Amino acid sequence: MSLGQELREAIRKHRPGVVCLGSVCYFRLNKSTLAKVNLTAKGGNYDGLQLTILNRKNGPVDTVTIHSWNVPHCVKEMPDDGENAGWDIYRPVLDIDALWNLTEEYLRLFQEP
Repeated sequence: MSLGQELREAIRKHRPGVVCLGSVCYFRLNKSTLAKVNLTAKGGNYDGLQLTILNRKNGPVDTVTIHSWNVPHCVKEMPDDGENAGWDIYRPVLDIDALWNLTEEYLRLFQEP
């Protein structure tokens, strides 16, 4: 499953009315406010989510980017491959569910109690 599909599935678990176009998803927070979520990339690798809160009449209200390094995680020990161990590049897999949990905390700021 691609990261875009994982993002859609993670959002649909919590926001059933989501509309996704490519790797960008939109959903309603309340009567006048929408949220826009898309994957961000650096160096050819996805590294987080960009969130934009949109007011239907006034436009963008706030934008924030949550990077993979903002997600608390445990560090796994890298396997030792002998001579070539120092030359390997470790690229952790983006944890969409963990990023989405942080996103939900941010979105609560814009929802009516």
